[in-house]
Amino acid sequence: MLVIMICGITAFAQQAEPFENAMALFRKRHFAEAAKAFASIATNHPKTSDAQLYLAKSLINTERFSEAEAVLRQHIAIAPASHDGFYLLAYALFRQGRAKESLQIYQSAANLKAPAPDDLKIIGLNYALLDNYDRSADYLERSHAADPANTETLYFLGRARYMQNRFAEALTAFQEVLRRDPRHVKAQNNLGQVFEARNDTDEAIAAYRHAVKLDLNSSKPSELPLLNLGVLLIEKNEVAEALTLLTRAAAVNPASARVRFHLGKTYLRLGRLADAEREFLQATKHDPKDIGAHYQLGRLYHRLGKKGLARQTLATSEQLRSSRR
Repeated sequence: MLVIMICGITAFAQQAEPFENAMALFRKRHFAEAAKAFASIATNHPKTSDAQLYLAKSLINTERFSEAEAVLRQHIAIAPASHDGFYLLAYALFRQGRAKESLQIYQSAANLKAPAPDDLKIIGLNYALLDNYDRSADYLERSHAADPANTETLYFLGRARYMQNRFAEALTAFQEVLRRDPRHVKAQNNLGQVFEARNDTDEAIAAYRHAVKLDLNSSKPSELPLLNLGVLLIEKNEVAEALTLLTRAAAVNPASARVRFHLGKTYLRLGRLADAEREFLQATKHDPKDIGAHYQLGRLYHRLGKKGLARQTLATSEQLRSSRR
């Protein structure tokens, strides 16, 4: 009996040491190395649910969401009462854009343990992915009430209110985000969108200009402030500045169909038809279902005397329009 006990203690110690080493890597935020360490433990001891859970956390932190999903499904099969496993699986599905599946798993998780404020936030964002902004705002409001200091939740609540056309509430949310973080580019850009929706054009332009300025030295610049400001300036017939802004937007995100579309319209205004054709073609390449880009390209082909291409492209535009109806 003593020999069996000693062997058992030795085996436990052999498992514990690699786990602690992996946990040390995880605590130091060395997630890629931690993932390898936890994967080794999970392979050698497939019923060690803690190793699977932390392997999934490490994979999520390195944005390997599909791999995390597979690990979490194995973890839940071993530990069906693991609320952490269910919540992490729901989050991994959300990050893959699988909103309906994510919401189903969140329901299973909530049956085991009440959702935390961050969980309520992700549930709200799932509903936003499904264009259900009433449910989205409801969950984001609950998340914000439970954790008022979370600026990200407040920002997303502002987005939901904007999509509901509740502009006064959206404005309040974005202004509060900017009070807390004056360099929050997304909130500043969305402030411009709220002003634009309310037909406060001068305030919108000022807000977009400030967003462009804030984004200048960003490590991850966005094309959106440049695009929004450029489009608004085109409406005010300030085409030269709009062209500069939209060209910069295309440099930030060359694959943006919206940027390419509005750049094409700007070139049309300037009579630069070859440049307009190039941009409309790029827009249809990056978003083959962009009705407006196909339509504008078809009209441009007609103007250039390319009758066959004009008929073909306009027919595509009409087919897209009919299928959408």
